[in-house]
Amino acid sequence: MKTTRCYYIDSLRVIAILMMFLYHVFMVFVAEWDWHIKNIETSNVLLEINYWMASFRMPLLFFVSGYISYILMLRLDWKAFTLQRFMRLIIPTIIWTFILVAPQIYFERKLEGIDQSYFEFYQSFLDFKWWPNGNFHWLHLWFIPYLFCYNILSIPLFFVLQKKNAFTQTLNAFFKKPLSIFVFVFVAIVPYTFLSVHYETTHDLINDWARHSFFIFFIIAGLLFFRFQQVMEKLQVKRRLFLKFAFLSILSINILRWNSWEPFDIWENWIEKPQTYLFIGLINFNSWMWVFASLGYGKRYLNKSSRLLGYMNTAVYPFYILHQTIIVMIAYYVVGTKDEVSLKLIFLLVVCFSIIILIYHLFIRPYNVVRFLFGMKKKSVKIDLRKALKR
Repeated sequence: MKTTRCYYIDSLRVIAILMMFLYHVFMVFVAEWDWHIKNIETSNVLLEINYWMASFRMPLLFFVSGYISYILMLRLDWKAFTLQRFMRLIIPTIIWTFILVAPQIYFERKLEGIDQSYFEFYQSFLDFKWWPNGNFHWLHLWFIPYLFCYNILSIPLFFVLQKKNAFTQTLNAFFKKPLSIFVFVFVAIVPYTFLSVHYETTHDLINDWARHSFFIFFIIAGLLFFRFQQVMEKLQVKRRLFLKFAFLSILSINILRWNSWEPFDIWENWIEKPQTYLFIGLINFNSWMWVFASLGYGKRYLNKSSRLLGYMNTAVYPFYILHQTIIVMIAYYVVGTKDEVSLKLIFLLVVCFSIIILIYHLFIRPYNVVRFLFGMKKKSVKIDLRKALKR
């Protein structure tokens, strides 16, 4: 089945990954939050920028992934879809966990003061004791196996949505109602609001129940909103409304944060207070509003094809796999200098971005074997018919 390409979805995926790059470079310098490599001098301004980006960059990426997975399932049967997802998601995760994640933990341990060669450290990495207590983890690659699991869980929903029956007709009628999006958001908010007080974020896939309840709804939204395109039209038409809600919600959250009025700061028995669940619900609502605003404005202004977008859309997955390792390795040496935070930040942004793009362009993009290892499609071979006929 042919589908019209949604260039704004490609653009938003690129933007989400670029935000992730900025986020992880900023993490070297943000105040209050820990990270693998930290500069002695930190910035509260960068903390606030990261707090804002953290509220919706991953939800946006999961929504886009759900949206794209519906398109893929229109073209592939469930077996081919599962195999394709395994090849493009799980194989790169396994390979690059052992090649690109280990150096990150090594440089973190070096900054903490260990005196080991990389070979000695790598033996402890292979003990498979989970970081931070041990030295094994998949760190930033956690997103990929999560996405694989959500994709597989999406298959039954896709088949249900493909049928024309009372259920899909009810959904279609529901999403035509003015407040349907907000009803959907309320349903999506409830599980995480109550699970988050009992389950910490672990990124280990197995015990991360609260985050699963958060992310899975963005995947579901991606599937539903592709199936019922009137929702996407509504997001575009009402984009200013969603931006207003997004702005008001992040402003409200920050007023509470900056004045230490968060439930966790006020009450020792915060888990028993209804204000706690209202606050968590507000944080979740904020994520949805920024995602909806991004989709609305993206559909209105970014639905255009270009050679640059085509290049970036192809590069974005290897860029994601590479970016944090490059940042950690370069940052390890940068934080040891006596330069100002602004100079260090600019240096990391320019140098890390350049290195990642050069690695992609020179060593990944041209070679099918390397493309496969990074979960990319095989490079098509263009044939000049006139030269071929002359032969």
